[in-house]
Amino acid sequence: MEIRKQTGKQVGRLTVTEQQYQEDLQRLRGLRPIDDDFMRCLFKDNIPLAEFVLRIITDKPDLIITDCETQKDMKRLAGVRSICLDAYGKDSVGKKYDLEVQRQDKGADPHRARYHSSVMDIENLRSGQEFKELPDTYTIFIIEKDFYGQGKAVYPIERINLATGKSLKMGSIFFM
Repeated sequence: MEIRKQTGKQVGRLTVTEQQYQEDLQRLRGLRPIDDDFMRCLFKDNIPLAEFVLRIITDKPDLIITDCETQKDMKRLAGVRSICLDAYGKDSVGKKYDLEVQRQDKGADPHRARYHSSVMDIENLRSGQEFKELPDTYTIFIIEKDFYGQGKAVYPIERINLATGKSLKMGSIFFM
């Protein structure tokens, strides 16, 4: 690749085009997959990457992802809060996945995960469908720091019956 073929105003030893290229390169070197913009680029049209990451987080080595969309808008009407999912996928058996990347602890609030899960439920149940037809959903927040401070990389969270301590098996699972 010959960058110097492009011409521009000379600034020091570099042309403006070359200087912009060097600045862009420096900015790219500072990005990490946990950065929202970079994550968007990594996952865009990249089902194998989404599948790889989800297999690790969910501990399902045979998981097959069939669809993955970055920046999936789930618009609500009449003053209700909308969401935009970082990566939204579907597997071979119809389960849905919301993969969110959070550098800041404040964005990783469990209430936010709950809201994302509820909006996915609304989006996936049409008028006239039975509630039991809701697909299983996984709401996953990849967080830079250990949110619960217990030294684990992943915390699977499921709704339980407080009296029995058993899972309600509602099909709604969270990972933080």
